[in-house]
Amino acid sequence: MSPILIAGTTIVQLALICYSIAIITEQRKKIVSPKVLYILSTGVFFDILATVLMIMGSSKGPFTLHGFLGYSSLLGMLIDCILIWKLKTKSGINAEVPTNLHKYSRFAYFWWIAAYVTGALLVMLRHV
Repeated sequence: MSPILIAGTTIVQLALICYSIAIITEQRKKIVSPKVLYILSTGVFFDILATVLMIMGSSKGPFTLHGFLGYSSLLGMLIDCILIWKLKTKSGINAEVPTNLHKYSRFAYFWWIAAYVTGALLVMLRHV
């Protein structure tokens, strides 16, 4: 595996950790805390960086089935992050998360996990 792909793979692990902490915290507390805002935003940053590195290091190019799954899951998490920041701007810090946004956050996170697992399985299958 190329050094660029190794870096992308390592950084996507950081995105997984950030997303998991932020979404699980939001799902349990149902509020927009500073912790949720900043850790979710950091996760999006790591996800974008990892995606760019994986595209640069891929021999298959950016247009693969896993690529589209990954792009759509990144977009879902980016939209979630934007919506949570908008809620903070409109209602203030520690605002209660509306039911629809609460459900969307869960959906976007599970979609991202599906893309993550798919990528991990593809790498494992290539090395078997």
